[in-house]
Amino acid sequence: MQGSRSKGLSLIGILLLILGSGSLWAQSRIALIGMSALVPGSAEIAMGKTNRGVALILSDVLATYSFFKTNHDMDLKKDAYKNYALSYAGVPLSMPQRHYQAIQDYISSEDFNDFQDMMARNFFVIYHNDVQGYIDYMEANTYTGEESWEWQSALHWENYIDLRKQHQRIKINHNLALGVMLFNRALSVIDTAILSRDMSLYASPHGADGMMLNYEMRF
Repeated sequence: MQGSRSKGLSLIGILLLILGSGSLWAQSRIALIGMSALVPGSAEIAMGKTNRGVALILSDVLATYSFFKTNHDMDLKKDAYKNYALSYAGVPLSMPQRHYQAIQDYISSEDFNDFQDMMARNFFVIYHNDVQGYIDYMEANTYTGEESWEWQSALHWENYIDLRKQHQRIKINHNLALGVMLFNRALSVIDTAILSRDMSLYASPHGADGMMLNYEMRF
């Protein structure tokens, strides 16, 4: 069985609701969906689905907290492994990220350069007889001067690798938190679209110079 429920609000009442509880948002399907995209669960609460709304809001609060916390923790961990590399391998703080990957993979720039030399000789000199190509490649893909490094010991190198892995785990959790935030919004938008499909909002004259905003939801 179907029935209908109607509410009338004066213009002054509408303005008060906007400034107060925001209940006007519950009277427009587009606005409800917008609410869901901004704050998952808020539209569900506005439509009387309190339990669902509260669950989504709590989930999003936790995900948002995790997102910002892991973002802060990533910065701290990045500073930690950079300073560690400066102290125990002589790597300047101004090096690009690919440099920090290289010092994770090789205990010294000499080892890195030796590997590049072996690969370049095989490819350019032995197989293609291209000595100039070999020289150009080595100039572009080896580390010299301030770019060079050497870990004081294998233990220091392993500690650095562990710091990098910790940073990577935090980054994964950071991306996971972002994914949960986006999922919550998508879920809430879809849920709101389904719940509000039988809702309508329309205006009608009221009195001599007034207007009444009418809200109707079918059950």
